[in-house]
Amino acid sequence: MDASALLDPEIAEALAGMPSFDGFTPEQLPALRAQREAMLAQVQLSDAVERRDLTVPGPPGAPDVVIRVHRPNGAAGPLPALYHMHGGGYVFGSRAMDDLRFDRWCPALSCVGISVEYRLAPETPYPGPLEDCYAGLRWVYEHAADLGIDRARLGIGGASAGGGLASGSRPPRPRPRRIPHRLPAPHLPHAR
Repeated sequence: MDASALLDPEIAEALAGMPSFDGFTPEQLPALRAQREAMLAQVQLSDAVERRDLTVPGPPGAPDVVIRVHRPNGAAGPLPALYHMHGGGYVFGSRAMDDLRFDRWCPALSCVGISVEYRLAPETPYPGPLEDCYAGLRWVYEHAADLGIDRARLGIGGASAGGGLASGSRPPRPRPRRIPHRLPAPHLPHAR
């Protein structure tokens, strides 16, 4: 049975523009990643949010980690923040995937959004991506005042594979209180 016949016509049209994974090989990953990043570069963002890329220390013996800090323009004082890990099945994605999300959320919720650029599989096996996410989180926690973040209101979230990374990123210790997790569509392979 051809499952495409079951799709809503608008969904089918959107999926037609997506890359096909028929006959996929790992050698195709760089081209597929570049195609996805080119699509993200076309997204129009508002001027309501300031975006800054910062390079922070990575895990011991690993490369530094890049985070993107999204802050509503004109916002004063320490704000709550969400440290977010992008989806992409652990093999795709970048911090740019969160630009549109934080373009909406930061002004509407008066919060700071941080997205992390973690190393991808298969080039970086587990626990590399998790260690990258934790290294970025630890740095954000330690530098919250410099970033204009209320450290007591720092949450962790992720979508899809990012949800799995968020669930595995433990809060920095010592911690004054529990750091909440937001997992809208977590990838939890052993959950029932």
